[in-house]
Amino acid sequence: MRDEWKQFWSRWASHLWRLPFGLVIALVFFLIAFPEWRRSGKTMIGLWITAVYGLVIPVVVALCFGLAYAARLQISLKTGREFKVSLPINILINFVGLALGLWLAMWINHAAFGVPMAGVNFLGSMVFGGMIIVGFSFYFAYKQAKEEALALRAEAAEARYHALENQMRPHFLFNALNSLAELIESGSEDAAETTYKLSDLYRRILANSGLKTARLDSEIEIVRSYLELEQLRFGSRLSFDIEEPENSDEIFLPSLTLQTLVENAVKHGIAPSVEGGRIEIAISQQPNKLYRLSVTNAGTRYQPQVAANGTGLANTRARLDLLYGHHHQFKIECDGQRGTTASFNFTGEKID
Repeated sequence: MRDEWKQFWSRWASHLWRLPFGLVIALVFFLIAFPEWRRSGKTMIGLWITAVYGLVIPVVVALCFGLAYAARLQISLKTGREFKVSLPINILINFVGLALGLWLAMWINHAAFGVPMAGVNFLGSMVFGGMIIVGFSFYFAYKQAKEEALALRAEAAEARYHALENQMRPHFLFNALNSLAELIESGSEDAAETTYKLSDLYRRILANSGLKTARLDSEIEIVRSYLELEQLRFGSRLSFDIEEPENSDEIFLPSLTLQTLVENAVKHGIAPSVEGGRIEIAISQQPNKLYRLSVTNAGTRYQPQVAANGTGLANTRARLDLLYGHHHQFKIECDGQRGTTASFNFTGEKID
């Protein structure tokens, strides 16, 4: 119940912008009529009359909205369904508040300063105020619709990100289990040791997979353990080198993206090659203050038609899109001498 009333006060407070705005409009009319007030010697009275209009009308309109939102809250609580104030109802509340506020201000000025209760002034003020009300109502309705659309897009992006993230964990596990199965089938003595190391490695992967971004040093440690496991399978056919920045504990990158690129390099580069190959990992800071991560595989050349069938690279690119937009510049390049390099930019900042 307390949360609902907090929401009520928040919604009602959003309409308090009318208080200073109404006073400003009233002062504009006072300045227009200032020569006449001055000529009649009633400048201070005119200022007081103006202040009454500028304060009473917006206060009454705000109170009308307070009553309307309180009624809306009670209906929602009793029916258990969200009841929204539509644009026509919003305009109607404004008009009711304007009419009541204008009548009350005229009555106060009549009682205090002897100002006639002129119907022409009432109708003219209603027309002018109504034009302002309709204009502002449409503007704020557009603004609210835009904010809601952005919120829905953010929720959809968040849901999509977590879906992609959840796909990456089994992606690693399937690849690792395939490697373990090969060791067992070959009768390798390292199969038991590999199983224990795999269990420890997957535990760390699960810890990082719950994060949008993880510390670079922890991601490198995961990749190093993974490559050491793969060396049990490939032996001398696989070697690797990691260039780790000194401040890697202060740099954050999307969790498991480095792991995915390394897995892809092993699966599509090292495994198909009879001679094997070397994997080089480098992280450097660019002139635009972004970091650049690259994974180079000196094994079999990159084949787009083969990689297109997997989910690892597609999910990596999609996650980078959601986190950094077009700034990540993810790409895969083939060099006849160095081999295949997968790289992307990232900010290095922690994203929750």
